[in-house]
Amino acid sequence: MATISNSLLSCSRVAATAIPSSLSKTRFAGTTLAPSGLGVSAPSKFALYAEWMPGQPRPSYLDGSAPGDFGFDPLGLGEVPENLERFKESELIHCRWAMLAVPGILVPEALGLGNWVKAQEWAAIPGGQATYLGNPVPWGNLPTILAIEFLAIAFVEQQRNMEKDPQKRKYPGGAFDPLGYSKDPKKFEELKVKEIKNGRLALLAFVGFVVQQSAYPGTGPLENLATHLADPWHKNIGDVLIPTSLLP
Repeated sequence: MATISNSLLSCSRVAATAIPSSLSKTRFAGTTLAPSGLGVSAPSKFALYAEWMPGQPRPSYLDGSAPGDFGFDPLGLGEVPENLERFKESELIHCRWAMLAVPGILVPEALGLGNWVKAQEWAAIPGGQATYLGNPVPWGNLPTILAIEFLAIAFVEQQRNMEKDPQKRKYPGGAFDPLGYSKDPKKFEELKVKEIKNGRLALLAFVGFVVQQSAYPGTGPLENLATHLADPWHKNIGDVLIPTSLLP
């Protein structure tokens, strides 16, 4: 009897230590590992599911290691490793430009200094003078501004392309991290995810601004928002998608 009790006790200890570890889940949905020896046949390979679409297979080259990687690549653009790294860098740079552009569009309009569409009308006038927040810009004629922008961007891109480390090309640090956020590795990884998420939101916002301006020429996003809120049942996306001939 004592021998049977000791055997049962040993089996229970083995099960208690083996089952929790074998039932652990990976960071990907749908990848539960079935324990061996419990009458459950576990496959040798496990499907990795994308987090952006339930049930959608995750591409093998998107392993979740990059900030903001949710397995989204329905066109398979990142299958080539060199292209994938270039796309990551390009996305991040465009995100940063969009995060600068969106407040640059909203703030002047909110302050009553005009919208972003009318702000560039001076460039179409011969001898037009550029202004910023209502103030004339020194050397504010179009040829001079284009020359300054060309030289500035060319210098920055040349410096970036001299860097061969893919991580430093995206996160140079130094003067670009004056508050030292990258010193804490855990915090730095968290901030990378926040940056890419906010950047993608800014990209979508800018696309929305462009579409609204195309549908209602000469208007800014805040003006569009005010018009919609004043009459939400009639001033909405239906004005753009539904031909007026079909409306009662």
